[in-house]
Amino acid sequence: MKIPASCLVAAAFLNASAAFAACEMPSLVASIPDGTIATEEELLAAQVEVQAYIQAMDRYIACQNEEMEGSRDSAMADYLFLMSTRIESARQEVDRIASAFNDQVNAFRSARQSGPVVR
Repeated sequence: MKIPASCLVAAAFLNASAAFAACEMPSLVASIPDGTIATEEELLAAQVEVQAYIQAMDRYIACQNEEMEGSRDSAMADYLFLMSTRIESARQEVDRIASAFNDQVNAFRSARQSGPVVR
């Protein structure tokens, strides 16, 4: 009996994806407060959440790298490309969250230097 190549590729992909399932992507940061109206306490709480998120993403990226390196010899080139794309996407997400938080901290500082917020 001859097994179609597409079935073999699908089986290899499913086996490889089971190994990568061990790397769990963390939940996104719930929200980053608007720095122009946030209290210092709100920003400090957001800072804790952002730092925890970045640490969790660092662990996720490390896990993805380890899994990818461990299967480099046996995994298909397309699958390795997919995994490296996931890693790069995770890095970009970390940068985006950190930048968004820093923008709100700067807005908070600017609002406090220019006087009270008028509504």
